[in-house]
Amino acid sequence: SASNRVVSFLFMVNSFVYKCPELSNYRSIHDFEFFFCRDSGFVQQHGKGGSINLKQRFLSWSALILVGGAILLSVLSYWNTRRLLVNEAMEKSEVILQEVESIRFYVKEELRPKMYELQGEDAFIIEAMSTTYISRTIMNRFAQSMPDYLYRRASLNPHNPENIADEFEEKMFDWFEDDPDRSFWQGVVKKNGSSFFISMVPDYFAKECILCHGDAKDAPQSLIDRYGSNGGFRFKQGDLAGINSIAVPVSAPLRSAFQGSVILFIIILGSSLILLWLINFVFQRLVIERLTTMLTLVNDPKEDDPSPGPGDEIDHLQASVGSLNRYVRSARKGGALEPNFIGKYSVSKPIAAGAMSWLYEGYNAKTRNRVLLKYGFDEVLQNPLYRACLEAEFTLFETLSHKALPRVVERFDDVLVFEHVTGENLLSILDKGPMKTEQVLHLFSQLCDLTASLHAGGIVHHDLRPHILMLDQQKSLHLMDMGLAASDHKGDPIAAAGLTPQGDIHYMAPEQGRGMRGDPRSDIYTLGIILFQAVTGKLPFSGDTGSIKGGIRGKREVISPKTYRPDLPVSFELVIRTALHDNIHDRYQWVEDFWEDLEKTR
Repeated sequence: SASNRVVSFLFMVNSFVYKCPELSNYRSIHDFEFFFCRDSGFVQQHGKGGSINLKQRFLSWSALILVGGAILLSVLSYWNTRRLLVNEAMEKSEVILQEVESIRFYVKEELRPKMYELQGEDAFIIEAMSTTYISRTIMNRFAQSMPDYLYRRASLNPHNPENIADEFEEKMFDWFEDDPDRSFWQGVVKKNGSSFFISMVPDYFAKECILCHGDAKDAPQSLIDRYGSNGGFRFKQGDLAGINSIAVPVSAPLRSAFQGSVILFIIILGSSLILLWLINFVFQRLVIERLTTMLTLVNDPKEDDPSPGPGDEIDHLQASVGSLNRYVRSARKGGALEPNFIGKYSVSKPIAAGAMSWLYEGYNAKTRNRVLLKYGFDEVLQNPLYRACLEAEFTLFETLSHKALPRVVERFDDVLVFEHVTGENLLSILDKGPMKTEQVLHLFSQLCDLTASLHAGGIVHHDLRPHILMLDQQKSLHLMDMGLAASDHKGDPIAAAGLTPQGDIHYMAPEQGRGMRGDPRSDIYTLGIILFQAVTGKLPFSGDTGSIKGGIRGKREVISPKTYRPDLPVSFELVIRTALHDNIHDRYQWVEDFWEDLEKTR
């Protein structure tokens, strides 16, 4: 199968490179990736957080998606059922309310005039002529067979005390009176702990209503005898007489809808758990077991620390395949890059790659004292121009004195020997994510002091980048390379030969990318990039920065650090933006000014 062929290939490559453990992963002498040697090979340093394995991660996300889907479906089911219940209640209450209004209209237009014709103008028979009495009586009988529908005739000052408006109905009186054009209202109202869907229409006094609701002394005696002379009077034509409403209880249906949604959630969740178990079984057989086999073949069984480190199986496989790829490329280059012995020193693993040279760990074969060995690339040692740059770099290390520069033990042939420094590459630290503000300030207090010291001595580094900076166990900074540096006190071979631009395009100032040799402000630009990377874990540019032209265009637009760190103070962002200004004249002119503003953000 395809997976078996991949495993076979990886095993073949792994076996091959153990016989040819050379390191070669640079695209040019200015662009490298760094690796630590492990036994006879090299392993890339990763800063991925978390130790959860692939199976746990897959199951966690699958469970989250399935539970989230169950919740979503249940919520949608409840919402749709509730919508249907409310729509049904709305339609039925509206129909019944219109029927009540039809009864009231019949009393006003047909029955009451006929009673006046038969009984005389002074007669008033409540049972046959009062719209409120008749509609309430009919709806009370209707409620005996349809108890879910409640009719109300509410008034602020009614003849019948049973019709007096409650608190909600009083608010609706105000709502209808605020705009006489309002003729209908519907909605869900909660009363006495229960929910009702209510439809309401206003009722205004007509001219013929004033006889019973105007002046009490003009009202029919039968009305006074039944209700008295206090309530229901002192109105005039056009006043809001009352509100007629139909209320449909919806608490029980909504409760049933909610219970149905809960049952649906339980059913979906149970089905999802069964599905998840089946997926887990298949995933274990088809993915995890095969990945485990591949990792077993790729990993070194002699490794002192057998633990895979952070990340899941895919991360480990990716790291291993990446290392194997680099091993193959190293094997193709031959064995010239890593000599076993240089003079009296035994060479072990590479620490960093500079602009012109490798930095190896090693030790004195006689005293066993550990040292660092700086050894030029083959291309450098064979090219007179690059050899002149290497010679200038060695001279700078020998003549300069600063606590951030490693102390030179001796120099012979094409090798510079430093005192041993135990630490971690700054790039590997930044790859793990943003640093804390105090860590950033501690780092830059040293980096700015070093850069200012170089500038004060007439030296422009031209290639400051995390790859050549180390932090020891006490978090003290060490600069391990000055291969592209230019000094006012000596000729500049790169400028003389016109071999620009030189440096890492990702950390190069715009003017360097345009073919110029920079000045101290170019180093300040690089400090701004490192500062952005330290506080965000990202580079400050988007788009194509993999080529010189693309890099120059990409650096015209700097991403705001707040994109990655919203909590970053505005003053901190301003320092970064000033350091990264495309125009060299609008940038910080002195490292001391850069550090002074940065320190104020503390």
